[in-house]
Amino acid sequence: MVAGDGRTEGAALVVDDVSKTYRQGGRELRALDHVSFQVAAGEIVALLGNNGAGKSTLMSIIAGLIPADGGAVLVEGECVTDHGGRPSDQLGIAPQEEAVYPTLTVRRNLRYFGRLSGLKGDELDRRIEEVAGHLLLRDQLDRRADTLSGGQRRRLHTGLALMHRPTVLLLDEPTVGVDIEARSELLDFVRSTAAQGAAILYSTHQLHEVERLGARVVVIDAGRLLASGSVAELVDRFAPPLVELRLDRDDHELPADLLSAIDETGWIDGQYRLTARLSESTVAISEVIEYLPERTRAGLLAASIIVPNLETAYHRLVRSTRTGPQQLDTTTELATP
Repeated sequence: MVAGDGRTEGAALVVDDVSKTYRQGGRELRALDHVSFQVAAGEIVALLGNNGAGKSTLMSIIAGLIPADGGAVLVEGECVTDHGGRPSDQLGIAPQEEAVYPTLTVRRNLRYFGRLSGLKGDELDRRIEEVAGHLLLRDQLDRRADTLSGGQRRRLHTGLALMHRPTVLLLDEPTVGVDIEARSELLDFVRSTAAQGAAILYSTHQLHEVERLGARVVVIDAGRLLASGSVAELVDRFAPPLVELRLDRDDHELPADLLSAIDETGWIDGQYRLTARLSESTVAISEVIEYLPERTRAGLLAASIIVPNLETAYHRLVRSTRTGPQQLDTTTELATP
């Protein structure tokens, strides 16, 4: 089995050439188009994509909840996409929608889901204490779920997926609706869970969380895998340093090499905005201004350097695949061999 990001075999989660098409009213919607990647034990992979990119469909296929039209998903070597899809005992999933019973205590919520996974007796009691401890909920075990804070409920929601000690964990937007303090605690928990050996696929729209988690990144859009790699690799390839100039009009003279490096232009709030690629991020804004012709400097309203980051790389990557065939080389994978 060879996954699309070229990583080693034997990964805890392997998504191999997965496709899915929905048919509605005689129309076909390609939700996933030959998507491949892997998640190793102890690794966090962030799944990025706009609404409608195919993330939820992919998560459901991995969880064995819906069938794939083609390709395969392996969880610890077990195919979960044969026979129309079937859940794996090695997998835990915490969907975006909370799945706690509000009138039950934290303990009874954990106990119920533990029993569903086959735990009982002393083993079940030990696991409840263990999960509650990891999630900082031990002092809340006898409180009803509807009395918990939003962050505590999200941690409980995640804990329900952990009761059977899954080796592969799917987290779908786990910090939605969570305050800053609770979000920080949840991210610490995700990191510690990976450190204990779990393979984690983390779907999110919060790009700063990806950087904090130290996650490898998989980007999909319109059902296609656009790129995969570390944050540094994505930024290096898709987010060159930019200079932004705000001018009083759009007919200023510019040096030829700056003209050839223009990235975007347009009017914003009565100012002509021009961004151009720089050869390196260490260029000072004073150097750029000094490089401009005197007449252009006289019409300059503002200037700044846009430092490369994951958000810039992500938006440029997704945008570039929609602007024409000349940009399609950006779909090459970024993972190191």
